[in-house]
Amino acid sequence: MIIIQDPIDRQLAGMPREIAPPVYLWAGIAAALDTPRAARWPVALAACLVISELAVTLMWSLQHPVNPPLIAHDLMRTQPITKVSFAAPDRGEYQQTRAGIEQLFRDRLALLRPDSRAKIEQNLRIIRNANEEIRRALEADPASPLLLQFMQNTDQQEIDLYLSVVRNTEPVMRST
Repeated sequence: MIIIQDPIDRQLAGMPREIAPPVYLWAGIAAALDTPRAARWPVALAACLVISELAVTLMWSLQHPVNPPLIAHDLMRTQPITKVSFAAPDRGEYQQTRAGIEQLFRDRLALLRPDSRAKIEQNLRIIRNANEEIRRALEADPASPLLLQFMQNTDQQEIDLYLSVVRNTEPVMRST
């Protein structure tokens, strides 16, 4: 036998051990339990992708800070705008290295299944279209730090896509 001295302990001891939830909650709970898991995984996957992209972007932006926009726009007021080209560098070594990476990417891409290859090529088109749109926008606003950052990000995404395909087909190359 337990002797209860504290009034709060006495009140707690007098409470029921189990309480059934109100009836109006059961319909929502039952519907959630009856929903097939397969119907929920695309949403979960999309959420994971968005969160991971935000985390990568945040980490990258913390490591590569952009100059405040006020500085760039203040300079524009006092100095004439010089025509700037945002085309890919025309230096031989850069173009040769990039062409080598792209050729290795194309060779390794051919090793993948057609459906995987099509998705990767679609992603590459999206990256390249975004890059072209950013370059056109930069012609209108060459001092925009945001556009410059976007251009750098899309260039890096394209190289990352190349390297990802090369890295992920490495085991295939070793086994042949």
